[in-house]
Amino acid sequence: MQPLEFDAIPLIFEAAIARSRNDLFLACSNRDERFDGFARLCLFRAENDPSWTYFDLPVTIAGATLFVPQPDPGAAEATAYVFLGEDGDVCYLPVGRKPETERIVGSGLWSDDSIGWGNVTAITQIGNRLYACGDGGQVYRRLEKDIWERIGDRLLQGKDDHHKLSLKAIAGPNEEEIYVGGWRANVDDGVLFYRDSHGWETAAHNIPAISSIHVEHEGSLWACGRRGTLLHGNHIDGFRNLLEPERSRHYLSVTMYDDQLFLATNVGLYTYADGSVSPVRTGLVPEYRDGHILQVVDGVLWAIGYEDIARFDGKVWERIPFPGNLPIG
Repeated sequence: MQPLEFDAIPLIFEAAIARSRNDLFLACSNRDERFDGFARLCLFRAENDPSWTYFDLPVTIAGATLFVPQPDPGAAEATAYVFLGEDGDVCYLPVGRKPETERIVGSGLWSDDSIGWGNVTAITQIGNRLYACGDGGQVYRRLEKDIWERIGDRLLQGKDDHHKLSLKAIAGPNEEEIYVGGWRANVDDGVLFYRDSHGWETAAHNIPAISSIHVEHEGSLWACGRRGTLLHGNHIDGFRNLLEPERSRHYLSVTMYDDQLFLATNVGLYTYADGSVSPVRTGLVPEYRDGHILQVVDGVLWAIGYEDIARFDGKVWERIPFPGNLPIG
């Protein structure tokens, strides 16, 4: 990997993986050509010199997650940073091992095996497996190395369906209870589905588009999205929208940190309590006016925007300078 320095490519953050309070991996694209098959993967390690390094890949990154195998003395797999390409290529960066690449056969639009449902958009670990979802109602589960199983056939849409289903978020408390969210015809026609031993069912009706799902614990899930949507509940007791619609607000990510619910928008962060939201004042100069991805790890809340990065230890916010772009402010 090379030291990260400012150059002629303006970078925007598409996906991120926080492994600890001092360890962050970003997938960046060219801000001027976001979906043109270019990714700059940038690794931040606070204790290293230089603290930022990078390498480039000829792929458009759609999502990312940290894969941590459950304790198993005989486990063949290591903890890995996992980046999902929108055409179904999966890049594994195992800690201490050589990079690996897999393919979700049938996904995407441009590979020889692509069936034509559309791009894949999100990836996460549930239980001890990786799950991914995407356009056209695609949902996949990784069975073992380089073998992915399609588990969303009931949701799949025909290529000419005018109400094409776009899934943008996937999460679950365990492998017996999987949730996916997104929208159908437009962002006002949101969907939230769950899968249990009986198959796929609708978890919420008459909602705007869903962008993010957070599992607080089994029985308590949060989902956020367009029009200021914030849902809470589960598929047994139902989901309730806790906020009044707000047309201009789009929540992109939701997570719980230190018993406080945080929401990210592209113009800043909010906290939720007692039926209302309040803007987060970080005290940073300039103020943090970004927000795209929220992750909690190692006692720290990471807030990754499209061009700004901050972390919060429960007392103080700190901006993380990114040398690949000009300084914030």
